[in-house]
Amino acid sequence: MTGEGDASKHDEAWAMEFLDQLNRGTQEAHKRRDALAAAVDEMAHGFTQLGLKPWTTERKSPAREDMKVPDVLLGDRAEPAATILRYESAVNILSAADQLRGFAVLLRAEASLMGAVSVARGVFEACLWATAMIDPTITTDARLQRALTRRLARLSAGIRLKNLLGDGVTDADQVIDNDGHIDDAHGTNRDPEKDIADIETYAKGRGWPVKKRPRASEITPLSVDWLSENLERRIGIEGYAWTSGSSMAHGEHAADTASWVELSQNLGTAPAWLIRLWSTGAWAGPRLFLTTLEGYTGRVSLRREYQRFEKLFLN
Repeated sequence: MTGEGDASKHDEAWAMEFLDQLNRGTQEAHKRRDALAAAVDEMAHGFTQLGLKPWTTERKSPAREDMKVPDVLLGDRAEPAATILRYESAVNILSAADQLRGFAVLLRAEASLMGAVSVARGVFEACLWATAMIDPTITTDARLQRALTRRLARLSAGIRLKNLLGDGVTDADQVIDNDGHIDDAHGTNRDPEKDIADIETYAKGRGWPVKKRPRASEITPLSVDWLSENLERRIGIEGYAWTSGSSMAHGEHAADTASWVELSQNLGTAPAWLIRLWSTGAWAGPRLFLTTLEGYTGRVSLRREYQRFEKLFLN
């Protein structure tokens, strides 16, 4: 027979063991969270280098072929086609790097599920645009049409922003080159309306149709939805990563996330495992871009960093 005192001691021991297991589980979860956040930071650093430094290319790669085509004549200046493709891709590579850093901050904080989901969606979108500019499965002309379409959108966005906020707005297209100087070749301190006209004139001279749209002219139709479903190197997660992230960011929550969003208001926390579960864009975007970059340049980039990042993200 077990006495009342023995039962009490047994219950106390069980409770202490349960609390100890909870503490160990919490410590393990924090270790996993911090390891993933560190891997995300490492990817962000790698993307920053890819955005700022020249790419190494193999002799017969599509990137090397782009260097051989005639310069693009835009008004009174000429730009190498490869430079245009590289720059318009790099704008988005650096955007992805910045958002990856933000995603790592949100992972460590565990304070906002929807904030992390929205940032992960931004990572995916930036990687998708960067991928579209260097897609090796299409021709140089097709890549150039995409890049110039994106430049038209960028220039038009700058005009809209300036009209809304007035004069004195810093140009959003400033990029610091490797020598620390402001890059003036792609829109900074230039007349965006003239640059738009020059691009449209060049496109029409090449026989490319230019369609006037409400927000910006298009040489070739481009959208995140279309790209996420039609790029050659997709594996099926891309469309899901975009559409799920998009709906989550606009309030169309799945049942489990709705419950967690409600609960998080009382707990004041959003566990990293839940953030990771609903932030597939933060993984799918870099995977798609790095795979495409390898096909474009003929060289593997960030292999070690990405393998570590993927292992921790999918674990």
